[in-house]
Amino acid sequence: MAVKMSKPATPEQQKKTFVEEAWLKYYNQVLFEKGMITERERNLMINKIDARTTRSLSR
Repeated sequence: MAVKMSKPATPEQQKKTFVEEAWLKYYNQVLFEKGMITERERNLMINKIDARTTRSLSR
């Protein structure tokens, strides 16, 4: 079984990831405030966004 070695994210990749995370969380909050999603859905989406960000930065 091969072990995949990951390279640290470049500063440009980190910046892109953080900007994407900010926008996703912003729109998630807007949907919640407008009553289009429930608090549970909002929280689940926050967890998914955080997992995506962590994965992107650990590559």
